[in-house]
Amino acid sequence: MQPLPQSGPHFRLRAALWFTTAKLRVAGPAPSEIGDGWEIRTAAPKWVCVWRSYPEAQRQLRVIVMPRPRRGRFDPIWQALLHQSLYDFGLRREEPNAWLLAQAESEFFARLAPPWTNLMAGPYK
Repeated sequence: MQPLPQSGPHFRLRAALWFTTAKLRVAGPAPSEIGDGWEIRTAAPKWVCVWRSYPEAQRQLRVIVMPRPRRGRFDPIWQALLHQSLYDFGLRREEPNAWLLAQAESEFFARLAPPWTNLMAGPYK
């Protein structure tokens, strides 16, 4: 008996996505802006870092894993990270603003380790 050909992503990959992320709860961009069949899911900063390391897995699942927006979907920092992700996956042609993206990355990593960030930034604020 021949094994059935695997259709779509492996079950373990889909399970990992389901356990580590959640649906975007705030109103997000229209599906036409994202791409046909693509979905945005949110996760805690540590899981976003893990998923960022596996862009091929995200492509296979047709999902973009983003940090949870703090101030809604119109937060410029969240929008900069989303724009970069869309550009990386080839869903947008225009490059993101480098300065805004650098700020967004800085805030994202500050959320990842707030106690260490406060210690490092201490007297130099």
